[in-house]
Amino acid sequence: MSTAKIFRWNFLMAIVACLSCLVTTSTATLAADKKFFGNEYDPAKDQITAYTDAAGEDYPNKPVPLKVKDMFSYLQPWDGYCNESKLPEADIKRLPCQTSNIKPTLKYHGVQVIGNKWMHRACAEALKSVQNGGGPFSTVIVQIDNETNKVIRYWVSHNHVTEWVDPTAHGETTAIRQACRELGVFNLGEINKSNPNLKLPQTCATSHCDLYTSAEPCPMCYSATRWAHIDNIYFAATVYDAATQGVNFGDEPQYAELSLNYEDRVRLGVNCYQCTTDNSLDAFNHFKRGGSIKY
Repeated sequence: MSTAKIFRWNFLMAIVACLSCLVTTSTATLAADKKFFGNEYDPAKDQITAYTDAAGEDYPNKPVPLKVKDMFSYLQPWDGYCNESKLPEADIKRLPCQTSNIKPTLKYHGVQVIGNKWMHRACAEALKSVQNGGGPFSTVIVQIDNETNKVIRYWVSHNHVTEWVDPTAHGETTAIRQACRELGVFNLGEINKSNPNLKLPQTCATSHCDLYTSAEPCPMCYSATRWAHIDNIYFAATVYDAATQGVNFGDEPQYAELSLNYEDRVRLGVNCYQCTTDNSLDAFNHFKRGGSIKY
């Protein structure tokens, strides 16, 4: 082989090696990027980017009210799911599968509607979460075009409390963080195309997000949803369903506690103090006099 051919051959091999290095580096980078808010994620359970498979679908204009003439004889639809239990026989009899939502008060009067595909998806993801060792909760956030009332994209997240060792990582909060971070906005109630911080495309001038969660939001998640300016909140299971024996996720104590004066919370073992200090208003004064953006 001539010197020129040897040179060309070695040069070609060097290019191949370089390309191989780039591919390896790219693959390694992609593997390293498999994070969900700083945590390793399992593709079987977690979705770290918005879904677009429903883009262009018509979104329901209004929820369909549940019209029932006689609540005493009404039988709620049930898909029949009741998994086999490995619990002792006595516990199985004590903890039968539930077939309808518990609504013992007038709290839900006037807001009972028929669930749609988004509500069904949220509940399906909650089951998937439990089957993979997570909490029995999941949330779907849908972004809707205000002009055409069509779906733009949506996000799905489930409860990550035990998985991330984070008591704030509920389905609603993680879904909100996920949507806001990808969109580049903190107001999900009105997303403007003209916003220079907007990261994801939309053809309409404005859009908004609705939230579907498999169970009635806890006080933290309800507040997070409202801080995100989401006006339409849909849930399936009630706080009473979440508090049933064997499930034991009761939110009523937190709601009741928030209604108490601070001094009355002492009997609950909670000590809250309002502190007097000379710099307590510095941040607010700086904010109102033009020191920061307005929310």
